Parts: sequence; structure tokens; C-alpha cells
Amino acid sequence: MKKLLTKKLLVISSIIFSLLVFTVTWVRANGGNTVQAQLNGYEETPSSLSTSGQGHFSATIDDAAQTITYSLSYSNLEGATTNAAHIHLGQRRTSGGVSAFLCGGGDKPPCTPTSGNFTGVIDAADVIGPAGQGIAAGEFNELVRAIRNGATYANVHTNLYPSGEVRGQLSGDGHE
Repeated sequence: MKKLLTKKLLVISSIIFSLLVFTVTWVRANGGNTVQAQLNGYEETPSSLSTSGQGHFSATIDDAAQTITYSLSYSNLEGATTNAAHIHLGQRRTSGGVSAFLCGGGDKPPCTPTSGNFTGVIDAADVIGPAGQGIAAGEFNELVRAIRNGATYANVHTNLYPSGEVRGQLSGDGHE
């Protein structure tokens, strides 16, 4: 009886261990592929902003295709004109250079004035830097590494707040 119980415990332990290994392997293989951010003025630097503006950014990274498919929405911006929206290289509470346009530059559509919804794809040709922070133009993998390490943010710039009216740190899949 004791031998049978020991054998059952061994089988159950082996199954649990196998499931754990499978889960960890699956998460590592697929993890870090989705990120998102809630955008608001309180995330802006060097000074937080009290603005009615808000937004949301989400993206899926496809390593094999070397693309980032994204969705950006913003609304109630206080600036009358939205100049551009970007992904920047920078940790929370720091400012950083532009890595890729989401609207208002490059091959992306113009931004709409105070509210907008955009979807698009970023590939190596869309990565513009910032070279001074270690990401040269076209270095898609460097941008992805920064995103996965929580060192990027989405920012929407308006005429009223040229440095950015709403911002959100990109995070997901276990980061943050």
C-alpha cells in the first residue's frame, strides 16, 4: 500500500513538474510580445500636466516578421492641433528621443486634431533612433529589446504642449 502511494505521488509530481516546465517554456517563447499603455498628462516630464486628454496604446511584436502592429487612440486633448505621436526611448519619469512615429511623420498618417484612432505597423525602416541613446536608424531589434525592458513610452504631442500632452510607459507580459 505504501509503495503504491509513493508511486502515485511520484507520477503526480512528474506531471506537475512537466506542466510547469511547459508553461515556463511557452511564456518565454511567447512572452514579451504584447505591450500596452494608458496615456495621460500625469506621466509627462519634466512636469506632470493636468489635462483632460487621455489615450491608449497597444502593440503586438512579431519577431519572425520583424514587425510591431499597433493601435493608438487619444481623445479630449486640450491642444487644438496634434502634431505627432511617437514611441520614445526613455524610462518612467525621464525624457528620451524618438524611436518611431505612430502618426504625424515618417510614412504614418497625419494625426487628427483632438481625438484619433490609428492602427499601423512598424518595421525596421520606421525605426529612426535615437542614435545618441544607442538605437541607430533601422535597428528594429534594439527597439524591441528596449520595449521588452520597459524602457519606452508612447507620447502624443500637441501645439499647446509640444513636449507631449499625454504619455504612457509601455509594459506587458510580466514587465512593470
